[in-house]
Amino acid sequence: MMGIPGELQLSQASENLVELARAGDTRAFDRLVSMHQREVYALAYRILGNAEDAADVQQETFVRAWRSLGKFRQEAAFSTWLHRIAVNLCLSAKRRKIPPECEFPPEDIADRSVEPNPRVDVAALRRILGAMPANYRILVVLRDMEGRSFDEIAGMIGCSVASARSRLCKARGMLRDRMRPYLTEENV
Repeated sequence: MMGIPGELQLSQASENLVELARAGDTRAFDRLVSMHQREVYALAYRILGNAEDAADVQQETFVRAWRSLGKFRQEAAFSTWLHRIAVNLCLSAKRRKIPPECEFPPEDIADRSVEPNPRVDVAALRRILGAMPANYRILVVLRDMEGRSFDEIAGMIGCSVASARSRLCKARGMLRDRMRPYLTEENV
């Protein structure tokens, strides 16, 4: 499987930094934070739909990662392990709160990989995603917004690949049903 140019170097750099951080090197951990903080924030924001909550999850993710580095078995990439921590924190945050009205994402974390469809009511889509049960919303975010593989998703949410696929199918069905009133005949 061909990767993105420089991906191997980044992976090796992360592995080296993880080893140094596990040995107590706080500067190495600071570099890991710098490398991953934006993607952790973006993931949390997409799941929670609220900038303040996403920032809290981002911070707590790195606090927990630092405390748990000794438990990191390197069976998955560091970023996958980190995202699993963030996803679990997002699920906990969603259980504690009544979902707030979703905000529009700041420009710097907007998903630029997908061209917006002018026929889709984006505000309605964000509201509906925000109101979906967290376990379904997370799947849509990880697969459809972040383009994660099913192997990564299964690792992050702690289930089999087949279960991740099945749950995503249900999540997409729920999203489609809830979006139906906002879609025109042209884009159904």
